[in-house]
Amino acid sequence: MTDMQELAQSSKATTLVRSERLCGRFPVLSSENREDYEELLISLLEHYRPSNFMGEKLVRHLADEEWEISRLRRHKNLLIERRFRARRAYQASREKTAQEDKAALAKEVAQQPSGPLFLPEEALDGVIAKIDALLLRPADELDHARALEVGFVYFEHLDRLLNAAIVRRNAILNDIERYEYLFNPQFSVCGSVEEVHALANGNWSEPEASNAQADNISPALAPSDGGQG
Repeated sequence: MTDMQELAQSSKATTLVRSERLCGRFPVLSSENREDYEELLISLLEHYRPSNFMGEKLVRHLADEEWEISRLRRHKNLLIERRFRARRAYQASREKTAQEDKAALAKEVAQQPSGPLFLPEEALDGVIAKIDALLLRPADELDHARALEVGFVYFEHLDRLLNAAIVRRNAILNDIERYEYLFNPQFSVCGSVEEVHALANGNWSEPEASNAQADNISPALAPSDGGQG
């Protein structure tokens, strides 16, 4: 790693520590990846380039809401999968109970003085294989649709939370646009490329190039109230 790369890594680490110290702990759960959130925050900071703490705070709020939106979308999918697995486990439990009842009945019959004799364990033949097959069976679309139907109320609750987070995210984006003076302007690459092509093709005369450079250095002065320079 070069000195510039080490300096960049140190600067990012300092930025992350400062953000967590001044704006609160990062909203990362123990089941989530902290490095993913840090990458998200650094990417937003590099994009908007805040020039002061208030700009940094707006970007931090934006990162928090983006993280919340991703989490809620992920949990909407997990809800359906969790409901399906719960139903599958319930079906396996019912199958096991039915087989155990069958074995108990066979044991009672075997204790009778007359009738055919067979071991109670014979009633449990294949029950483990059946339960394993039931638990390991891949889900199809109907299974997920049934799971969504069971968890529909909670799914609607997650959807409302997601919509609220999106509204908050959009409000922060509006604040960033409204208070643009808190952020450094983005470098105009297109304009610079056009100038390079113009100079390379000899389309600019020296006075025009000098005037263009002067315009880029300082803005034009507004006339005074009396019209005097």
